[in-house]
Amino acid sequence: ALRSLAAAATATPRGGVVHIYGLDFAGGGLSALEPLPTVGSIIPGDDEERVARLLRALSGLVEERSTAYSALRASTLTEYRVLANRPDEPRVLLLLDGFGTFRVDYEGSPLLAPLYGMFQRLLVEGRGVGVHVAMTADRPSVIPTSVGSAFQRKVVLRMTDEDGYMAMGVPRDVLTPVSPPGRSMQVDRPNELQLAILGEDSNAAAQAREIERFAQAAAARPGPRPEPIRSL
Repeated sequence: ALRSLAAAATATPRGGVVHIYGLDFAGGGLSALEPLPTVGSIIPGDDEERVARLLRALSGLVEERSTAYSALRASTLTEYRVLANRPDEPRVLLLLDGFGTFRVDYEGSPLLAPLYGMFQRLLVEGRGVGVHVAMTADRPSVIPTSVGSAFQRKVVLRMTDEDGYMAMGVPRDVLTPVSPPGRSMQVDRPNELQLAILGEDSNAAAQAREIERFAQAAAARPGPRPEPIRSL
């Protein structure tokens, strides 16, 4: 789901420039996105130094933009692009794969808890200045209300526990263990969804090859590139 979202953000020019960053706490599934020209860095969850640097960088960006937008009385990124005559002001998309692991590792740690607080503030304050978060979790119980309420759109894929559907507020008899991969429901919407992928093969290796080919085509587009988050 997150790979498809990143590819769609890269492919769709009507939303303007997009810069993408990833925090991978779920086994490396986001690493295939690294060839995309819109991707600054995909950071493994065990690289605490770079996780901290990314969250600090995005928090600083939100503060900087909040001041600039207020000065021009712009309430959204789209308005700011027009008022400031900066059409290439990038929208920023943070992908977090494996929120449950991130929360366990960071929320309860005296050293890392401030970073978890930064992430929570990004959820609340980022959207208005063009900094957005998309994340995955393996079960509803790992998402506290304070975090879940920050997301305007929630998509539920197949679950192993039928009670999980009820916890998310969707019918428990729509998705089954034999539903096709990527079949899902959107909370507060009655329809089933089918998540898209690049090409026709959902195998991770095949998807990585498709993303590499797509990245080569996308690299020819003009526009600012995101800054990577490097190690000291």
